[in-house]
Amino acid sequence: MRDEAKLVEKVLDGDESAFEILLHPYRKGILNMAYQICLNPEDARDVFQDAVIKTYQYLKKFKKTKSFKNWVYKITTHAAYDFLRKKNREQNLIKDQEKISTNTGCSPEKQYHNREIKDKIEFCLRFLTPKEKTVYVLRDVREFSIKETSQILKISSQSVRTHLSQARRKIRLQFEKSNQKKGEINEV
Repeated sequence: MRDEAKLVEKVLDGDESAFEILLHPYRKGILNMAYQICLNPEDARDVFQDAVIKTYQYLKKFKKTKSFKNWVYKITTHAAYDFLRKKNREQNLIKDQEKISTNTGCSPEKQYHNREIKDKIEFCLRFLTPKEKTVYVLRDVREFSIKETSQILKISSQSVRTHLSQARRKIRLQFEKSNQKKGEINEV
């Protein structure tokens, strides 16, 4: 433990090679743990890389009286859970979009209209910040409450409302621009 504390100090003083030495005994273990949580080798490697980067970034917050091993495993666990939550949100969004596009109870015209709206929304989402996009998807697509969204993202309810308002405004603006362009094309 004393050696680890010395290595932490060296890393914080700018010796990047000390970080490799510090992390070396735990590399295989944290990769295996990431795999056990994700159950996918590619995902586990992504989680592993994220955990290593976060360990380096937050090393200055490490309390030298604590176990470095426990700390690095805690970071890895959080990185894996964050990864799985993000992956789950993306998969759910894709499923929701597929439901919209394959709505069999609609006429072909209605299906075309729904597909057109879905495409416009996908296009508009590109103009949102990651936080705005996440809040928008959780609130307006997945229909989580403000409180639930706040808890999931670990931000205040006011912050959720602010990001949601900005996201809706940007989407509305892009819809209007898209409709204006479409109108111009039809007039020509």
